[in-house]
Amino acid sequence: MFWLRYLSRQHRRRMDQLLALREALHDDLLGTLVLHQQTLANLGLRSLDWRGNWYGSPVFTRLGAKIPINLHEGGPLLSFDGKRINDRVLYQRFQYDDISLEFRIGLKGLRGERHLFAVQAAEVLFAMIQGALAARQLALVAAASQRARVGVFLQHDMRNLAQWVQLVADDFGSAQNDGELLARAKRLRKNAALATSRAERMSQALLNPVWQASASAPLEAHEAAGLDPLDLAEHIRQAAELHQIEVQLVGAAQVDWDSHALAAVLDNVLGNVSSLSRERMLPASCRILVTQDAQSTVVCFETPQIPLEIPLEKLFEPWSSSGSVNKGLGMYQARKQAQAAGGNLFAEALGTGIRVVLSIPCKKS
Repeated sequence: MFWLRYLSRQHRRRMDQLLALREALHDDLLGTLVLHQQTLANLGLRSLDWRGNWYGSPVFTRLGAKIPINLHEGGPLLSFDGKRINDRVLYQRFQYDDISLEFRIGLKGLRGERHLFAVQAAEVLFAMIQGALAARQLALVAAASQRARVGVFLQHDMRNLAQWVQLVADDFGSAQNDGELLARAKRLRKNAALATSRAERMSQALLNPVWQASASAPLEAHEAAGLDPLDLAEHIRQAAELHQIEVQLVGAAQVDWDSHALAAVLDNVLGNVSSLSRERMLPASCRILVTQDAQSTVVCFETPQIPLEIPLEKLFEPWSSSGSVNKGLGMYQARKQAQAAGGNLFAEALGTGIRVVLSIPCKKS
């Protein structure tokens, strides 16, 4: 009994050393096993090998003595020369998308309690390996999902920018004389800084999909403290000029809000007004009302002259369409941006058209 108690305490200390390797196994699975070979040997796992495929590269590593090959699962263990032996071999196979590994642990020479403790240690090691591989796979899936998520929004923003380029090209192409051409060139120069800012944010988001300062990606809520107050009237006028829309602006306000969220809302709402108006041969105009109280600032975009051809409840649905050109995430993106910054965006019927309402919370509310 004293001997068993001594073995148990010794095994517990060595198991603590094995469990301490969990984080290292997540970072570098195969390298950690090689580096801590002595820790495994102290637990009775003196023979360990693995073979298979690691992200497209064949791998094979042996730690300790050679382990006999089990030619038939559940059958007798055979050595390389075909002779029957009595060694026990523990086997575990792990299969993921880009990883396929077969681990074997030889327990040659272990008897009694030492054999039982080694079997327990091997089972724990297999569980830790499986956890490390699963965590690696989940991290890869999460990273790919984030890239795909940002990519979808970037595709929509790139389409918006392409539509603006087409709008500018049509504008210049319709110039009848040098005077009109000069007026369009001045307007382009005035809007160049705003368009450049949009393009730079998109470029940075493409290079770093987890970069959170892009108007393209759904953002976490930004802390309002430290943000410069935004002049709503100035931002509305700039966005209207960029999309070549005539706005009837009533009211003005200074707000402490996320400039990226405001840009996303203005780009998508006014961009839709511009494209739909030209598609349906209507004047590109929008009436915008700005009101403010103690709790919020409300901006209403009213376009009763543009018939809404889809059900109102589908306006913010992803992949729905408000026209033959708009086939994507514009209004969905704008609403997600507004909500991530603490505001809200919704729509209501107005005549045959709609009223889109942006609610921006006051800093203190």
